[in-house]
Amino acid sequence: MNSGDWNKWLTLGANLGVFVGLILVAYEINQSGTHLELAASSDGTDNFTQAMEVLVQNEELSRLIYRAETSYEDLDDFERWRVTKYLDGFMTMSEQDYSVYIEIKDNQNPSGMRDDWRENMKLPMYSEYWSRSEERFRPGFRHFINDIIAEKNAAK
Repeated sequence: MNSGDWNKWLTLGANLGVFVGLILVAYEINQSGTHLELAASSDGTDNFTQAMEVLVQNEELSRLIYRAETSYEDLDDFERWRVTKYLDGFMTMSEQDYSVYIEIKDNQNPSGMRDDWRENMKLPMYSEYWSRSEERFRPGFRHFINDIIAEKNAAK
């Protein structure tokens, strides 16, 4: 073989090596994305679990939230203030979880979350909180909750 033939074979080998390398890089990027999605989903689950643990382990808070869910109109101003502070954290956590879900699922509707919020927005404690506080939240989450409210109002 002459040097021209060697050059052709080496160039072909180098090009194939680059092509295979690009395929491997694409695979690794895809794997990293999958790991990030799983980590983000896991964080959302952990946040919700921690919020529920706090609620269940604190009997006073549990009783307050139970009363707020079952007879919100009977709460005094201080109790409503406490419920509002609880909901500040709960709604912020929900907004974060919604944002992660939307990123992971390429803007698909989070149906399980939608079902939970349909139930929540039937309760006066949530609907009153939302009517006073929705501007605190990002447009995507506001749209998500407001769509649920619109569905509820249309069904009446």
